[in-house]
Amino acid sequence: MSNNKSKTMGSTVLSNCCGFSLKHGTIIIGVIQSIFAFMSLILTAAYAEHPHELIQMSDPSVVPKLEVLRVILIIIAVASALQCIFSICLIFGAELNKPSLLTPYLVINPLALFVYIVTTLIAIIHHTGENNAPFIIGHIAISCIVSLIVIYKFLTVYSFRHQLKSLNF
Repeated sequence: MSNNKSKTMGSTVLSNCCGFSLKHGTIIIGVIQSIFAFMSLILTAAYAEHPHELIQMSDPSVVPKLEVLRVILIIIAVASALQCIFSICLIFGAELNKPSLLTPYLVINPLALFVYIVTTLIAIIHHTGENNAPFIIGHIAISCIVSLIVIYKFLTVYSFRHQLKSLNF
């Protein structure tokens, strides 16, 4: 078996996270993700209040109507707030060895990844045209990298939760 994976009950689980223990890796993931979620919450809330500023920075041909943009920004702000709350729960769950506090993170992240992949595919389909190859290739490359990072974070938290469950926490 490799150093990073162990075979347990038919499923492959990570044994560490980038050289850190699963507990510390989970805490680091929670801290970084809560910072990014909070930053996203602040930015989307500010732009939801003044969406015309976002339109001025973008190509007007690809920006939806002002009301639609405001609704999208509010949805993203609410999702960011939930992500921030669940990331803080992740930190406390890892610190207090409470697997139940890790569960919301394990539920929302696959859903968020699915939504991310779907919206990326919609953007690629929407921009399919003659001179959009760099845009499409860039979106595919970035979405693959983001997806792999999210999957690794998910596996780390799942492995830590599995470890806690096996220790009867």
